[in-house]
Amino acid sequence: MQADVPVSGRVINSQGEGVPGVTVLVRGTTIGTATAADGSFLLNVPENSTLTFSAIGFTTQELAITGAQTNIGITLVDDLKALQEVVVVGYGTQSRQNLTTSVASVNAAAI
Repeated sequence: MQADVPVSGRVINSQGEGVPGVTVLVRGTTIGTATAADGSFLLNVPENSTLTFSAIGFTTQELAITGAQTNIGITLVDDLKALQEVVVVGYGTQSRQNLTTSVASVNAAAI
């Protein structure tokens, strides 16, 4: 059994801004966290594991962890293919072409 090591850092976008809500998972496990409002994260992970960073609209990135690491910098790249129109429903997301139920649009003024 491998010892857990602390890993911390910050996830940013191509403009250098912190990305909140990025899922940070140890590949093949349920060990993970989400980034804070400024893109920072802190996680204890098994040594010699791989972290997966994923968020909607960005390409998933992986990073091998060989020991305790601090101040990791991950820059997520926009995934232009994933930025197509998406319909958000109460039980998940679907593309508009696969939608078989009624659709309503709500704009900011209506809210």
